[in-house]
Amino acid sequence: LRVEELSEELPVLIEHVGTRRFDVVIPGNEFAVVAAELLAEWLGIYHNDVNKIKLARNKALMRKAFEIARIPQPAVRARVASMAECRALDWAQIPLPVIVKPVDMASSLFVRKCNTVEEVERTVEQILGFGRSMITNYYFQRQALIEEFVEGPEFSLECVVQHGVLRQRILTKKFVSPFPGCFEIGHISGVEMPHRHAEMLNQLSEKIAAIWGMPNGIMHIEFKMTDERLWVIEAAARVPGCRIPELVQMRHGVQIEDTFIRLRAGLPWKPLAASPDVQGEWVGIRFSFPERADPVVTPRIQVLQEHHDDDHVMDGADAFSVDRRSGFVFARSDSFEDLCRFIGDV
Repeated sequence: LRVEELSEELPVLIEHVGTRRFDVVIPGNEFAVVAAELLAEWLGIYHNDVNKIKLARNKALMRKAFEIARIPQPAVRARVASMAECRALDWAQIPLPVIVKPVDMASSLFVRKCNTVEEVERTVEQILGFGRSMITNYYFQRQALIEEFVEGPEFSLECVVQHGVLRQRILTKKFVSPFPGCFEIGHISGVEMPHRHAEMLNQLSEKIAAIWGMPNGIMHIEFKMTDERLWVIEAAARVPGCRIPELVQMRHGVQIEDTFIRLRAGLPWKPLAASPDVQGEWVGIRFSFPERADPVVTPRIQVLQEHHDDDHVMDGADAFSVDRRSGFVFARSDSFEDLCRFIGDV
């Protein structure tokens, strides 16, 4: 369903459906996660727990739920809903730098590393002033989280949960823009799952699915990970964005969207044996931006697919944000180091 204004009000959703009926409802984007469950429940078809799934859409509520479940994560320093609340914070008790983020937006919009109180206040003011998505007309809550800043490489785990059990997991290495922004500029699939954290990732994936009342579905869990520990940044109850499903299919042959539909429809499904992680082949995607230099294609980089179009670049948007993307390149390599440079160099 394409709607002019995305809502979580059931009467509005019913009006969009009209007399049509569906066998499966899945969210088409981050803002539709709750709406999909509401509509599926009303239609009398498979749905997850409507109230619990709301935790997946509000990062403040998510943090509280993860804390209760003892899921490792950055510490929350404050949650503010006004500039007065922000200015009243005792910065003698809050170590800088911090990460400031909205509780319910997407695509890393207004997620920033702030080194000073002035930077924090400027970012919070922008979050509070941005009330509605320009694409979906979804209304935001206008609240900001101030969190501990943690250092470390960033990853995501693409998870398939069936009957509450993690049945499939694929690790994605993420590349983000230079600070202060935290925008995604590329990904690599085929990276090794570290032994040290493998069991913990299994356990926390199933914990998160249980917290959300989601026995069957797809999850996209973002986290930072070092050799010593990991921190869950956030998790989504939907198919990952940023063309990660295409990347996963190219590298592993796993079709994430098809799996999601089958799980929701109760159709037969079994895990596809993902290609071995450490057999010397990696596939990545690099996003293009007007402010980004052209990549260096070495002999060990094989370009698989590319698309470039400057027509939708938004003037004035934050550098490296999704509104500044001008294209993408999928590439394969037998050199992890070469592909990391190709994908990650700004």
